[in-house]
Amino acid sequence: MQTGSPVTASQHLGAALRNLRRSRGLAQRDLLRPLHLGSHSAIVDFEAGRRIPPNAVIAAYERFFELPDGTLRKLRERALAERAAAEAPIGLGSARLTGPTEPAGPTRPGPKEPVTPRQLPAMPESFIGRVAELAQLDRLLRDRETSTPVVISAVSGMGGIGKTALAVHWAHQARDNFRDGELYIDMQGYHPSGRPVTPEAAMGQFLTALGVETGRVPVVLAEQTGLFRTLMADRQMLVLLDNVRDVEQVRPLLPGSPSCRVLITSRSRLAGLAVREGAQRIALDTFDLRDAVRLLRRTIGARASEHPGATAALASLCGLHPLALRIAAERVVGADAAVSEAVAALSQASDRLASLAVPDDDSAAIRKVFTWSYLGLGEPERRLFRLLGLHDGPDIALRPCAALAGLGEVECASQVSELVDAHLVDASEDGRYRLHDLLRLFAGERLIEEEPTASRTEAAFRIAAWYLASACAARAALDRNLPPLEAVPADLPVPPMPFDSESAALAWCDTERANLTATALSASERGFHEIAWRLPTALFPYFDRRRNYGDWIATHRAAIEAAHLAGDREAEGKVTCNLGNAFRPMRRFAEAAAHYERALELFREVGWTQGTAKALGNLASTHSEAGDFERGAKVGLAALAVFRELDDKYGEALTLANLGGAQSSMGRQDQAMETLNQALAAFSAVGDRRGVARVQNGLGVVHTRSGRPDEGVPILLEATRTFEEVGDSHEQAIALADLAETYQALGQTQEARRCASQSAEIFASIGEDWLVAKLRNQLPDLMR
Repeated sequence: MQTGSPVTASQHLGAALRNLRRSRGLAQRDLLRPLHLGSHSAIVDFEAGRRIPPNAVIAAYERFFELPDGTLRKLRERALAERAAAEAPIGLGSARLTGPTEPAGPTRPGPKEPVTPRQLPAMPESFIGRVAELAQLDRLLRDRETSTPVVISAVSGMGGIGKTALAVHWAHQARDNFRDGELYIDMQGYHPSGRPVTPEAAMGQFLTALGVETGRVPVVLAEQTGLFRTLMADRQMLVLLDNVRDVEQVRPLLPGSPSCRVLITSRSRLAGLAVREGAQRIALDTFDLRDAVRLLRRTIGARASEHPGATAALASLCGLHPLALRIAAERVVGADAAVSEAVAALSQASDRLASLAVPDDDSAAIRKVFTWSYLGLGEPERRLFRLLGLHDGPDIALRPCAALAGLGEVECASQVSELVDAHLVDASEDGRYRLHDLLRLFAGERLIEEEPTASRTEAAFRIAAWYLASACAARAALDRNLPPLEAVPADLPVPPMPFDSESAALAWCDTERANLTATALSASERGFHEIAWRLPTALFPYFDRRRNYGDWIATHRAAIEAAHLAGDREAEGKVTCNLGNAFRPMRRFAEAAAHYERALELFREVGWTQGTAKALGNLASTHSEAGDFERGAKVGLAALAVFRELDDKYGEALTLANLGGAQSSMGRQDQAMETLNQALAAFSAVGDRRGVARVQNGLGVVHTRSGRPDEGVPILLEATRTFEEVGDSHEQAIALADLAETYQALGQTQEARRCASQSAEIFASIGEDWLVAKLRNQLPDLMR
């Protein structure tokens, strides 16, 4: 802070907190327990006035130091008001639009309306019992002294015991206590595919729900977690993490704010959370007989009440297990049968089912009920249920379900409706279907036992081919500069998804990303090599836009192997090059370069000249971004020669832009100016606005480095506005940093500081902290 600068309200609050601590002779670490904080770095920021403590932390300060209620809260409210005023929309130079010599600065967007996510699943129907557990959850909510996670787990590790139902039921009852909303995700810890949701994927969904633009979600998990905890710091929210497999899957998703509550369901005890985070556990067992009978009576109705003995016997035959009870009750209702008939049928089924063994299922009663309900279906519905065991994604929409079964949409809708009525498939309000993990395992068993191998293979191929055809259509809508990609020939009973706009394709990919990733990986495992390399290739423009690096890398690694096994060297080179494109923005330059060089070998081997040019261009950019500008320029010139030989205008434009940037960084400004002007003409010819803006940014920098900053300002302003309009936050922040440097060269310090501040703010919001640090090093006078 500069001498003589006025003390802000945040600094005044920080000084008060520091004085309180010192008055007791305490170190900052001594306050971690009473304030319920995990790191003393937060206290450092609070006392320095860099962060405003959440309301719950202020209340904890007042309790610990025995202050009158509201003493510190008033200071916090002033700090919040001051911050809100500072964040109001500012027009940089809006009063200076009187002449062309003083162009307006970029307008900083005002703060967005706070996002209040409400992600809880629907309230469970016919929720019964669990009175003691609900009361325990209520006590933990009321306890202001704790914000530790609560783990709802099964006593025996059994699935279907009602963990999710309890958590969702309580969350709906308590939602008024969480004014800022709820976050929910199914972590698929026990999905039969063995591919649970990664912390990175879950965190990406949470950040998007909290209002972070997809393009601004950080790449590295640690940076995602930091941004998540920052956004959650002042919020009063519930985070429900469902079906968690282990501690490592969930620990990065804990918000760390005392004003939030975390509810976790798992078949595991997650003992590590109890040790480090102090998590409290609520263990669930099967129902007692009274609650089991209540559930049957509520679902079946009068027939159950009129025959209490048979109803109790049915409950016992179901092992008092909630999922088994619900399925049995639905079977009785659907068959319009007496309860005694169900008891007799289940008793007779016992011996026939003894040989079956479901992994991770220690209740014979559950399998009896599953099979009894399954055998009550017609053969078409049984076949559809079996085939659903082939689908490795978390859920499925009607059209891919029809492709899987080889049915028309109307016929498929009728059959899946029967499965929903039998409680074997769950339906959501948005028209998607899912199986409980235990039922998915059971479906897989029935598939192997009853469905011929050829039929299984055909069904798996149909759904994979349908996803590929839809992804190829999405690719064409997302990037018209990419060459079209052919789907594999397939006799599909339903057409692939059509897309009339880029936004429609993007929305479909967002919804289906988990299924697309699962399909790509399973296609590789099943030996569908053509689909296994084409599907990730079709998804390349989506991955490049959304930066879902985990899925990008996993699918492309599998695709490389599939293309190799298929003997398609050109395809192997394409996928290898695309995988390099994933590593480069992650700043894993050595891995990116290695993949581009391998792609070059493959392209030269098969004689694909255009592929050679693309790999050379990507390799040139990698060298330049890694700081080796001489090597980047040399490789770039080689790429440029090939693109011009091919008359590839788009490739030529990209290469010229990158080459001009490298030349400027080497101090060859006149040469860079000439190269960039050629790039500008090329991008304009192909109609690429982002490309034009990138080149404009480069030209503005060249003017500044050449001693003509006054000529650089209007060009940089236009580039900044274009990046904002097309939603490219990363490039917008770079342009703002360059604009700040240009204003500084002109002696316009106020404008320079504003641009530098905006640039740092955007970089921080997308998790690129290394660029914030770089900005501070390059422009120290502007970043005080």
